[in-house]
Amino acid sequence: MTKWNYGVFFLNFYHVGQQEPSLTMSNALETLRIMDEDTSIYDVVAFSEHHIDKSYNDETKLAPFVSLGKQIHVLATSPETVVKAAKYGMPLLFKWDDSQQKRIELLNHYQAAAAKFNVDIAGVRHRLMLFVNVNDNPTQAKAELSIYLEDYLSYTQAETSIDEIINSNAAGNFDTCLHHVAEMAQGLNNKVDFLFCFESMKDQENKKSLMINFDKRVINYRKEHNLN
Repeated sequence: MTKWNYGVFFLNFYHVGQQEPSLTMSNALETLRIMDEDTSIYDVVAFSEHHIDKSYNDETKLAPFVSLGKQIHVLATSPETVVKAAKYGMPLLFKWDDSQQKRIELLNHYQAAAAKFNVDIAGVRHRLMLFVNVNDNPTQAKAELSIYLEDYLSYTQAETSIDEIINSNAAGNFDTCLHHVAEMAQGLNNKVDFLFCFESMKDQENKKSLMINFDKRVINYRKEHNLN
């Protein structure tokens, strides 16, 4: 089976009030089984302890490297970080909790820095982490994603509201989510591949069907845009 350049990610956090840790693990293992047996998705995010820049005086760290297969990406956390990544021609990993406008601004900083340092980034492809929750009832899809994220955002004291984050990800019926994903890719000049997280979906059978359908659509999208 051809392996395509996208994958999944898991939010390494669960809140006790929602479900037992064993169920969280069971659902994650089911996602991995579906990936292995029913789709061509293959990447899973693993955060590295290494960092792109470190001052030996004050131990300042800019952003972590993220290992995806044999490739290393840099988490796009700030203009300073993406400028440093561009200097070395390293691809970015855009965050799920940033607004689309911020992602675009960071990409613009990256491209400007690459031009400044005369770095060829024509073949560089970035990644974008997105939560996906598909339900024929869009209100239910957004509610499930909201429940999944609320304790995490409270724990991390995120400045962005849940509503803003949901609007920067994909929750709704299938066609709406697919259109939203395509819009975000186009907004980033079709320079991104995706890492999806389906774990907010409560219906496991629906999750399997969604992953298989998304797999087919993303493959077609990549073919249409000559991203093979």
